[in-house]
Amino acid sequence: MMLLVAGAQFVKRWVRDILLVEDDDDFREGLADILRSEGYSVRCAPNGLEALEYLKSAEVSPSVILLDLMMPVMNGWDFRERMLAEAGLADIPVILLSAARDLPPTEPLQAAGALQKPVELAQLLEMLEGQILDTCALCHARLGEDRRTLVVRGALAAAVCASCRGSAAALEAELGAVLDRFGRAPRRVFS
Repeated sequence: MMLLVAGAQFVKRWVRDILLVEDDDDFREGLADILRSEGYSVRCAPNGLEALEYLKSAEVSPSVILLDLMMPVMNGWDFRERMLAEAGLADIPVILLSAARDLPPTEPLQAAGALQKPVELAQLLEMLEGQILDTCALCHARLGEDRRTLVVRGALAAAVCASCRGSAAALEAELGAVLDRFGRAPRRVFS
């Protein structure tokens, strides 16, 4: 993976992790490959139980969870219910994935959004950026309206909260160096 070339500590701050919980092997691996090609770090789980076990043992929580609803062992509804009951997991944004003709309502599951399978890539990437840029790159606090977005380029993105804003210029320079290393121009720059 190209991200390892630059050194794990330097790049890790900027790479955003996704947990993809999906039982269909082909869909899961195909979507994971596409997201990795966009620069995301992707972990996969074939059902809710394995995903929950991963979340409880992970050093750092993923930035976003992509969650299929209909799975064996533990379905998406049960998984999300267990997540919401755990203080350390309840705030992780979840985007629902469903093959159903009518998308399920997001409110009961407190989901950030829902997409119908097969997933339209542009729509998924837009949703992912929206969720990633609602979390401070440094302290991981949810931002809401109080944010400063530095640079967006796939998974290499950053937003900082008011408390961390003093570091914004140095962080912007660091992220610029990461982007230069990978030969990627920023898609958008905000202030």
